[in-house]
Amino acid sequence: MAPSVVLRSFSRLLAPARLPSCSSTRSKFYVREPVNAKPNWLAVGLSVGASVFMWIYLIQTHNEDVLEYKRRNGLE
Repeated sequence: MAPSVVLRSFSRLLAPARLPSCSSTRSKFYVREPVNAKPNWLAVGLSVGASVFMWIYLIQTHNEDVLEYKRRNGLE
């Protein structure tokens, strides 16, 4: 490469970045309403209901298992 070409490309690297004019750019981000502004109450209800059901089932199964353990080992 010729020295002038190397100097030109090197000077471009050292030159300060030029910001494009405001009229020629457009935002990459759009202003939208946040997702949490309007919760999907059906999904929230199903999630909470499923969680409550699973906890009740877990506790009930645990209590049955404890009773079975006590019965088999003669602790009750």
